Amino acid sequence: MTLGVVSNTMDRWRDTGECLSGQYFWCSDLIVIREPGFDPKITAVQEVIASGEIDDACGVLPPLDEDVDQ
Repeated sequence: MTLGVVSNTMDRWRDTGECLSGQYFWCSDLIVIREPGFDPKITAVQEVIASGEIDDACGVLPPLDEDVDQ
């Protein structure tokens, strides 16, 4: 996916109301925030959690003491 596709999608969502009216975009293990700063990040993550999409957006990491090659 290119930056242009992500940008176009977020622009379209501004009109449809999806993802807080295009304020963020997510796909597996990636959340893109339109505006810089801490508050927009928190708002986007709260929305992803509230929508129930957090499990799809963010993969679970193994504990720090667990070897990922096992």
